[in-house]
Amino acid sequence: MPTFDLQLDILIIGAGPAGASLAAFLGQNGLKGLGIAKDRATAYTPRAHGFNSFAFVTAECLRDIGLEDEGLRLAIRGSPYLSMRYARSLIGEEYGRVRAWGESTNTTATLKEITPCEYVDLTQRHVEPLLIRYASHHNFDVRFSTELVGVERVEPSDSDGSVFICTIHDGILNQNFRIRTRYLFGADGGRSHVARTLGFKFNTTSGGPKACNVLLRADIAHLLPPERHAGLHWVVKPDRSLFPGVVGHLRMVRPYNEWVMVAFGAGGSNPFEGFTTESPELVACVRDFIGDDSIDVEILSIDPWAVRESVAETFSDPGANVFILGDAAHRHPPTYGLGSNTCIQDAYNLAWKVAYVEKGLAGKSLLESYNAERQPVGATLVRESNLQLRRNSELWEALGMAAPSPEEGKKQIDELSATSAAGVARRAKLHEALEGKRQESESLGVAYNQWYTSDAVYLDDEGGPRPVLQGDPIVEVQVSTYPGSRLPHVWLDISTRGRSISTHDLAGKGAFTLFVGVGGDPWRTAAKNIKNATAIPINVYGIGFGLNYIDPFRDWRKKRGVDEDGCVLVRPDRFVAWRSLKQSANCEEKLLYILNKVLSRDEL
Repeated sequence: MPTFDLQLDILIIGAGPAGASLAAFLGQNGLKGLGIAKDRATAYTPRAHGFNSFAFVTAECLRDIGLEDEGLRLAIRGSPYLSMRYARSLIGEEYGRVRAWGESTNTTATLKEITPCEYVDLTQRHVEPLLIRYASHHNFDVRFSTELVGVERVEPSDSDGSVFICTIHDGILNQNFRIRTRYLFGADGGRSHVARTLGFKFNTTSGGPKACNVLLRADIAHLLPPERHAGLHWVVKPDRSLFPGVVGHLRMVRPYNEWVMVAFGAGGSNPFEGFTTESPELVACVRDFIGDDSIDVEILSIDPWAVRESVAETFSDPGANVFILGDAAHRHPPTYGLGSNTCIQDAYNLAWKVAYVEKGLAGKSLLESYNAERQPVGATLVRESNLQLRRNSELWEALGMAAPSPEEGKKQIDELSATSAAGVARRAKLHEALEGKRQESESLGVAYNQWYTSDAVYLDDEGGPRPVLQGDPIVEVQVSTYPGSRLPHVWLDISTRGRSISTHDLAGKGAFTLFVGVGGDPWRTAAKNIKNATAIPINVYGIGFGLNYIDPFRDWRKKRGVDEDGCVLVRPDRFVAWRSLKQSANCEEKLLYILNKVLSRDEL
């Protein structure tokens, strides 16, 4: 056996959204471990922004570990910041606007129906410290300037699975040390050392366009009346003499003096290749985007990146206790705003399963459900986000950005105000292109409709397959308690106190939740007996007249999918594990059978 300096049960490589949230959720479930990151600190550049409430990650998962209020305090809130606008510059002529997410009249009501949270703009810079602080307060140490430089998988005789000897470089002391760990989690981004070293295979489409993020300070509050507030200010100027062909947007990081300019170059190039924060041309480009040459601009950082279209064929090797998550497993453009949200969902799905196995509450096969459930989600997001990005070409063509020269681009965009047949055609083309963007801006379904099928979901009691979703699955949502679905959000009143609480607030927190109705006492007794006998945490809540909670708007009655004497069993990650339409002849025997199946307890 190789020598080592430190022995752990859990080692997480990476402390970005995926790694930090995994440490937090494992800590929530009572496990201990170490997270390392080669960076000196948490992210400073904004990177991910929109933590969509309909993505059910940052908002709802922070809510589950008691951090939602602090996240909201740090976030930019309000519907004016949710739209996408297209203009000649920040203050120039506007060509169109698309109401997005919480501002769209088509999604506002649906958002209120499916989540207790709100859409917010919360940058990666602000969410990472929250997660790391929580993790460090819950048994997880996090070390920065600490890099994984080697991994050796070994099969010791005294273990029932693989262990890993990891060579770690301490960037402060400039020396290496070795860690022996039973679990290894690769949350180390798109160039994952874990994924590359341990042979994870990827389905990849190469040749994506390049782009560049420019973080900057510019006080432009006086240029932004409420009518110009938006989440993304896309700047369209086909006759631009400086950086011709460049298209991009300005997004506010902090009101109203810190911004990020995201730019794509002509032909898929990085428009700022070779530039530094001191390059006067870069300042000139920012001023051109703003539309005011007198603005003082300070460039803080330049962060080039490339559009990726890659997803791992498998996210885990549970027999070896190695897992990849976040960008280490799926790489895609920021379309739909679900990048960090999906990273955190991976962690939320995985953490409780590892905890249950480690506590002896579940068999090791439960860990196989992580890949079965999350790999299809990652693959779908990679595919759909790249498809949506490519659809932008229709918009750029309508606005003259695809013209072969600045002169031709000016001619095309001037057609928008022409009375000619060409003007009619140009306006119609722009209208269709902007209407097409509504799929992205109203994309509740791509996040909500993440239905799980695995051995951690019990389907044998269902009378048939999941009902077919009507409409566009990217836009429309299917609210259901069909096993594998998200727990429906419903506002309930506490019958003895008269205040509202969401079904989501009753579920989660590392425990199973059983919802019952009038006549559900046998299920309640069954859950209590099973909890006492097995130590599986199960919380039981009655919804109905005379029970724990009342259903004043009758929403739970409409969504529960079972009779009053039936039940709905929800996993710790707030996904439905199983439901019973009616009361069973032997509720305890039935519920124990389901839990044994879902948790692979036959292996214990």
